[in-house]
Amino acid sequence: MKDCTQHLAHIKRVLFLSVFLLINSFCHAQSYSGYHTSPYAGVYSILNNPADILNHRVRADINLVGVSAGVGNNIFTFKYNKINSDDEDDEALTFPSPIKRNGKLNLNTDVFGPSVLVRLSDKHAIALTTRARVMANLRGADENLLNTLFQDSIGRELIGSTLNIHDMNINAHAWKEIALSYSRQIGISDYGVWKFGASVKYLGGVAAFSMHSINLSFAHDSIFDISTGSMKDAVLSPKGSIAIGYTKNLDSLSDGFSDYMSFKNWGIGADIGISYEYRDEMQVYGTAYSEKTANYIWKAGVSITDIGSIRYRKPQTKGITTKLNGNNYTVDQLEPPSDSSDFYQMSNYYKKLFNSNTESPDITMQLPTTLHLSYDRYFNKWLGVQGQLNIPLMFSPVAYQTGNYNPASLVITPRAEIPQAGLYVPLTYAAGSGFQMGAALRLGPLTVGSASLINTRILSRTKAADVYFILRVPLFGYREYKDSEPKFQWPKLSRKERHKLNCPK
Repeated sequence: MKDCTQHLAHIKRVLFLSVFLLINSFCHAQSYSGYHTSPYAGVYSILNNPADILNHRVRADINLVGVSAGVGNNIFTFKYNKINSDDEDDEALTFPSPIKRNGKLNLNTDVFGPSVLVRLSDKHAIALTTRARVMANLRGADENLLNTLFQDSIGRELIGSTLNIHDMNINAHAWKEIALSYSRQIGISDYGVWKFGASVKYLGGVAAFSMHSINLSFAHDSIFDISTGSMKDAVLSPKGSIAIGYTKNLDSLSDGFSDYMSFKNWGIGADIGISYEYRDEMQVYGTAYSEKTANYIWKAGVSITDIGSIRYRKPQTKGITTKLNGNNYTVDQLEPPSDSSDFYQMSNYYKKLFNSNTESPDITMQLPTTLHLSYDRYFNKWLGVQGQLNIPLMFSPVAYQTGNYNPASLVITPRAEIPQAGLYVPLTYAAGSGFQMGAALRLGPLTVGSASLINTRILSRTKAADVYFILRVPLFGYREYKDSEPKFQWPKLSRKERHKLNCPK
């Protein structure tokens, strides 16, 4: 029985990883974390709060390219120093035995394309940005299911027992966007400045995949196979339902660029935000800035980013709905045929195996709408710290969510920076992946960083990993204030008038 359960665990592990690789085939936590909140971030400020693009340190900013990629989970720990280990038992990827929590996984890739920011005046700034993004979320992977998939041997309490998988879902989405952002100074007090900003986004969907299970349950054990006259591992009495929706182009994305460039699956999105900057010099200049008033002492802001969704119409989609009625299946039956080389062939095989209903549903993928609350404090001209709370906003029960979300997180970033250089140390606590510590370095037009670098390379263990780099052309500087009030001039007087007034000659 032990050999059978080990074989079953191995087979089911392969099936689970196949789903993971399906997501990862088109998807390689918050983008550019630790850097995008910098006062010198320029056009990247729109990622945090569109109000911040009205930045009096930057006259203009041209982004050439930025790439950020990250993954996080709440179960598996990656040990960097075990990658090249010769010990077969010393694995780089480890997990608790047994696993005692439901699994979560988040993947995020963000390519920030050619973009430009221009400060029109001390009251106005405008930016035009391009981005391509891929996100995936897995939630609700039952702890008993994970134990059957990843343990070397399955505990006796799981053999023959019913496993309940309530409301597990997987959502993966790839899309692109073109955004127009505008920020305006809306108010001024003796010591502070209020700013408001908004972005309008034109969205183009590339590909989507969504799956959720409803009250799924099954048991596993060995049964006698009449055709072979031997005992075989099997899934017993599966019940519940599984619904899958996906775009037809999943297997053809690598064939050309038509799907990447097309906006046939379009949508509209938006960002909005407001901020308040407090200074230690009275704002006697009205709207202009000088050496004394360009830097704030502290700043507070609130924003909501990625409002909106993308809808995929029936001609671009496929769907499978399977209701399991308790029929037994051997593990051999659950393995896809060896000639199933793409997603379409695999889905057809399971349609027939489970007698599934097929349909072409409309699929609406929600953007990762997020509420940001931030506070930034300068200690002197070079040193500061920024804190930000990120809260996902989802408009349906998470079990039935179609779309993506950023995990809730708290990020505190101490920094030291001057116009042409900066050092950032983001400290992050994210739901699921826990505490992460990273570092980023900015030198002239180049920025490289990671919100998990110190965990990965120094502590050599992490539940999340990310990396990013940026190449941009920032144009720093502010417009010096010039007194626009006319100087007082004495009125011209005639000689007789001067004599009456006893004016000097």
